[in-house]
This record gives sequence, structure tokens and C-alpha cells, in this order.
Amino acid sequence: MRTILIAAGGTGGHISPGIALLEQLTRSKENYDLATVYLHCPLRNKNYPDLKDSDFKIIWHNLPQFKISNSIIYPFLFLIQFIKASLNFNRNNITTVIGMGGYTSVLALLYAVIFRKELFLCEQNCIPGKITRIFWNFAKKIALSFPIENNTNTKVKTAILGNPVRSAVIPKTPGIKNQKFSDKNMMNVLVLGGSQGARQINEMVIGAMSDSFINKHIKFRVLTGANLYNEFQKSSSAVEAISYSKDMGSHYEWADLVVARSGAGVLAECSVFSLPMILIPYPYAKDNHQMANAKYFESQGACILIDSKSSESNLLIDHLKSLYQEDGKLLQMSIASLQASKINSSSDTLNFFFHGNE
Repeated sequence: MRTILIAAGGTGGHISPGIALLEQLTRSKENYDLATVYLHCPLRNKNYPDLKDSDFKIIWHNLPQFKISNSIIYPFLFLIQFIKASLNFNRNNITTVIGMGGYTSVLALLYAVIFRKELFLCEQNCIPGKITRIFWNFAKKIALSFPIENNTNTKVKTAILGNPVRSAVIPKTPGIKNQKFSDKNMMNVLVLGGSQGARQINEMVIGAMSDSFINKHIKFRVLTGANLYNEFQKSSSAVEAISYSKDMGSHYEWADLVVARSGAGVLAECSVFSLPMILIPYPYAKDNHQMANAKYFESQGACILIDSKSSESNLLIDHLKSLYQEDGKLLQMSIASLQASKINSSSDTLNFFFHGNE
């Protein structure tokens, strides 16, 4: 029987799909010849909302970030953490590692390579991350969320299966969103800056609220992230702001449109709710992967892309006005968004890993 370790990385974009796979494994243990499944996460994420007080089996680690200040001693710090992690994995009889990306997954991936354990990778973005690229040829199979740029011609089997979505964020009745605004004169716009928030997007929304048309016809709900909640509240107490929510499904149900960064998790969740999007990629993301993600969804007709490092709100205002006024545009984008979704990604990914042709 398998004892599976899901190396969930250090940020929400890696943790959430890892949790989605854990949920699916737990629901269908007999389908995967499963004894136990663990998450492997950095200790600094102990208070992460989806991990805090959860009943998941979690193996914590304390791998430090590489910095110039610790560059000389970092190899020793890494070695200490790797030895501790390896002993822990041996105690728990880990047979299989699923890497979700992020540098903190290195401990588990390296363990799988050195001790010849089953290794599978999940890549969330259109441009594979550095960790995925390093361990690509060691993996048995790789599940991709979207078509990737610069595909490598190797013998490792890959499949485009979507980014796994937690059960709490699956709509109760999947399908095309009813594009009739909750109030005849108001369009509900959900603004997402990611788990850390996005000051640029917050400032664009605040600027947009000064436009009389936007003020009259657009209702914003901003998930600011805990770090920026107080700052946003001081700047615009008139806009509904939420620091964090464990019930994202209700916010997606409320929304007619989403304004967000273009992390893979947000795209996966919005698309299963058939939500049209205005995407403002984080301009400093590694390998510019958020831009690649956004361009893919733009090519599918599911989003409008704003490529800007500025907090200037004119483009956002223009697009909001156009979507409000142009009959049928939101519906077209909603259909395209749903067509880009992979609502069964969790089960499809695990079936590909464990039941696909060898």
C-alpha cells in the first residue's frame, strides 16, 4: 500500500491544490491503494487558515529561505533540514511523493530521488517553475494545469488536467452563470489580490470609485489579504472589504465578474464558477508566469488582460463600463471561462498518476 506525501510548497498557490488532492485521496482511499496521506509544509505556515486547526496529517519542516546574509552557511542549514526530513519520512514509511511546486518542496523531492520513491509532479502555471524544471526528468508523470510554454521533449508522461480545486470551492450547481445582475442597476465585482493582497489592485479600485458611473453601477467586494486590510479600510471605508474568507464559494456565487491577479489557483476557482475575469498579472512574478497564465485565458476568451505596473485606474474603469454596457459580452466570457475549467481535476490527476497506462 502507498503512503503518500504531498509536498505542498510555501504559498497558497501550492497549498490549495495540495489540499484538493489530499481531500480526493481521503475520499477514495481504496481506489489508490492508500495507507496514509500526509502534507509536507513549512512550519511558518502553521497558522495558514486552511491548515490551522485542520485534521490533516501534516509533517512540518523548517527549511529557511536562501538569502545573501545566510549564503555561506545555507548548505549546512539545508543539509540539517534534509536529514531531519528524511528521518521523518522513513519513520512514516513514505513510498510516494507528489510535488506541488515551490522551493520548500525540494526536501521531499530530493528524498524521493535519492531513496528511489515514486515521484509525481503537479505544475500549476503555463511557464513551469524552477523546481519543476529541475526535477522534471526524475518524475514518473507530470500533471499540468494548462498548456505550457517551451514544452520539453522528454519521455516523462504529461497530461493537461487542470489545477486541483478544494471541495469547498466547487459550485453546488456547476454551469453557466446567470448574467442578470442581482440588482438591475448594479454589477457585483469581486476583487482578489491573492493571500498576501495586492496594493496595486486595491488602489485601482479606490481610484475607480471616484468615477460617477462606476459608483452608480458597480458594487465592489475586495478580499484584501490580511496584510493590507487595515490600509484599505482607511483609504476607502465605503467599499466592502474582507481580509480573508474560508467560504470563497459564497463570494464566487455573489460575483458577476472578478478582478484579480492571474495565479493558477484563482484562475482555476473562477473558471469552475464560469466567472468572466479582468486579470492584472503581478509584473514581478518569477519567469513572468502570471502574464503567461493570463494570456492563455485571454486566448480562450475568458478574460480581459490589463498589462500594467501602474495603479492608474483608467483602464479598469473603461473595461468595467464596457462590460456593463455591452450586451452579451459577459455571457460570452462566462461560457469561455467554464469551457477552460477542469472541475474534476483532482480525481483526473490522481487517476493519471496511479491508474494511467504505465
